[in-house]
Amino acid sequence: MLQVQLNGEPLDINHEQTVSEFVDKQDFNGRFVIVINDEMVAKSRWQDVVIQGGDRIDIVSPISGG
Repeated sequence: MLQVQLNGEPLDINHEQTVSEFVDKQDFNGRFVIVINDEMVAKSRWQDVVIQGGDRIDIVSPISGG
């Protein structure tokens, strides 16, 4: 088991996995951005970026302004 932080809360995951795999296993709805260790991960890189133990993951929803 690996422990990561998801939006500031501890979360255990079974193994290192890509961002794409992680998102598929979670219940995220709507539009959002993934930030890992204070670095935004473009959706085009989700298949390549691997989440590892100790990573800090933030799910950020866009805010409309006007």
